[in-house]
Amino acid sequence: MFEKLKDLSVKPWSCEFEVVHEDWLFKLLHFKGERKHRIPLLLVYAFINRPYILDLHEEVSVVRKLIAEGIDVWMIDWGYPKRADKFMKISDYVDYIDFCVDKIRRETKVDAITLHGYCLGSTLAVIYSALFPEKIKNLVIQTPPINFNTENALALWAKHLDPKKISRAMGNVSGEMLNISFLLVDPIRLVLGKYQGLLENAEDDRFLKEFFYMDFWIFDSPAIPGSVFEEFIERWYQKNELIENKYEINGKKVDLQNITMPVLALYAEKDHITPPNSVIPFFEKIPSKDKKAMSVDKGHIGLTVSKSSHAKLWKEAIKWIVERSD
Repeated sequence: MFEKLKDLSVKPWSCEFEVVHEDWLFKLLHFKGERKHRIPLLLVYAFINRPYILDLHEEVSVVRKLIAEGIDVWMIDWGYPKRADKFMKISDYVDYIDFCVDKIRRETKVDAITLHGYCLGSTLAVIYSALFPEKIKNLVIQTPPINFNTENALALWAKHLDPKKISRAMGNVSGEMLNISFLLVDPIRLVLGKYQGLLENAEDDRFLKEFFYMDFWIFDSPAIPGSVFEEFIERWYQKNELIENKYEINGKKVDLQNITMPVLALYAEKDHITPPNSVIPFFEKIPSKDKKAMSVDKGHIGLTVSKSSHAKLWKEAIKWIVERSD
């Protein structure tokens, strides 16, 4: 195995892009490709982990598949918060989404775009779409936490936290702490099972490639600004304000009744982070007349990087996006 590791190099981001705007931590990326459809797509990733999971390598790249179908793909990179960024707020993230949406609308000469959120980026995408529905042509939400009143281990853990004590002690919540928290949700499978699988497949080149690309991504973990951590634990997990239609940004109500645009919800049946009932109540509640839910028998990350998901779910999901992009 060790001889094989010498030749293995992990280089995420399989598609070319340029950084078209940078504002402190935040960046707007524009992927290179031929635009065949009028409506561009903006990917909004979570503020946990890194967005290249959507372009991990050429065999399981959602970005590559979108570009291949002629979609004009943009992405927000939230960067690596430092100690000085402790007092950033969720409203700062929403404000930057608005800046990016307006920039893309101007540059591509469209009135509205497709907004595609991933995990907590889906939460941000829903908030933005409810605040500015006139700017969103289509909404795609992937492994989306919208209803936080679930019984999975992560939600139960979050409901019993005092986030203010954590942010006071740590400033920002470190990537290391977040990784430990996620691993403790299912330590037997996510720790023992994972490395047992590595030993059992040590001579399988394909397995090693997948394993180390994923491991590289998992441990490339930015911190969460302390104030952001406080807000999303208290107001999302503990009070469940978003699905209850009680959440506000800068004094403006986030009204889910404004979600009337076409909506595609992608979720994983075995998701231990955002289980199906984190999205189904939202899906049933919104008034959109053009909405579709698709699922796979995978976990939170498997929906994005498993080859079976790419062969089935992503083929249909991208077809849905393309059909609404002209």
